[in-house]
Formats: sequence, structure tokens, C-alpha cells
Amino acid sequence: MRKRTRRDYLKLVAFLLLVAAAVYLLLLTPVGAMFRTHEGRMSLVGKLDTLVQAAGPLGPALFIFIYSLGVVLLPATPFTIAGAVIFGKFHGMLYNLAADTLGASISFYLGRYFLHGVARGFLETRMPWLDRKAAEDGFSVIFYLRIFWFPFIVLNYAAGATRIRFRDYLLGTALGLLPPVFIFTYFVGAMRDVLATYRRPADLLTFDLLFPVLLLAFSFFLPTLIKRIRKGRELVP
Repeated sequence: MRKRTRRDYLKLVAFLLLVAAAVYLLLLTPVGAMFRTHEGRMSLVGKLDTLVQAAGPLGPALFIFIYSLGVVLLPATPFTIAGAVIFGKFHGMLYNLAADTLGASISFYLGRYFLHGVARGFLETRMPWLDRKAAEDGFSVIFYLRIFWFPFIVLNYAAGATRIRFRDYLLGTALGLLPPVFIFTYFVGAMRDVLATYRRPADLLTFDLLFPVLLLAFSFFLPTLIKRIRKGRELVP
């Protein structure tokens, strides 16, 4: 079993200071208001839209860059909304998924650098089954947690603290995020299109708005369905 060193504890302290700075930014500054309130989120969307339009052909790349860095320590939802509003439900889904995956990868490596040393000793002594599961079946663990809408930032750093292989984490993240990102982006993008021509409540009963709602309901049964399919294959000689 690996012993924790002074350097491991210094890394943990540095990480906690980073988290404290993010909490302060989110709760006690004007920048944080753009994530806490509806008016702030609309302001964030407007600012990102201005930057994207000013960047011209590089707008999508700039948006992905800002999004991926932002979700390292800030909520992803306002950025996802911005992607849907700025780029629409289809292109927005692609850019949101790319940014989420990139941001999750950055957070994973930060978690591995700052937390792995301290967490490894704890996992080996208190929860060896969890660390072993992450190392042996990391893709399934990450995929199912993403499908179940597990808190994005928490999972990113927690995965980095375990022995999970990065390729399993990356693949599980990309495939696991695909349904929720598609559903959320499609719904927001469709809502934007409907509101642009809204005249009466019946206008809300469109395929574009009902489709993501049905997909959302189906997504809660998806992990169980996949699990049954995998068990069925295991039973085949």
C-alpha cells in the first residue's frame, strides 16, 4: 500500500484553496451572478454570442475553448444553454458535447494530480472494491453515472482520484454524455425556435418540444436496458 506523503497533502490543500476560490467567485461576485440567476444566465449567453460573432469562422472553436475551461470549476448548464441558443439544436449539441468532453478531461487530470495521492491510500484501505472496479470496469462505471445525470464536476475529479484508465474515462464520458447533452440542447434550441414565432399556448405542443421530453423519460430506462442486453449476451454460448 502506498503511503501518503507531505507533497500529497500540499496538493490537497492547493486543490481545496482552488475550490474555495471557485465558491467565492460563484457566490460573492458579479461573475457568479451570471450562473446563479436567470438574468445573469441570459447576460452570459449574450456575452458569449458577441464573442462568437466577433470571432467569425473561429467562433465555434472559441466557444468550445471558453466552455471547456469554464466547466473545470463552474456549472455547465449555463454554457450548455448558450451553445443551444447561439448555434441551434444540432450544431449546438456537437459543440456542447465536444466542450463537455474536453472540460471533463481537463478536470480528470487535475483530479489525478491534486487528489490521487491522498485518495489512493484511502481507497486501498477503506474502499478497495471501488478502486478495483474503477480500474477493471471503468468505462461502464463512468458511462452509467453520466447516463444517470450524476453531478458533472464531482464525477470528473472523483474519477481522477481513482485508478481508472483515461481512455475508459474518455470513452465512457463521450458516450454517456451524448444522450443528456443531446436532449438538453435539443430542447433549449427547439424552445428558442418556438418562442421566435410564439402566438398561443398550442404552439408549444410541437414535435420539437415533445421529442426531447420523451427522450428524457426514455433515458432513465436506458441504463437498465443496456444492462439487460449485456446480460443476455453473456448467457449466449
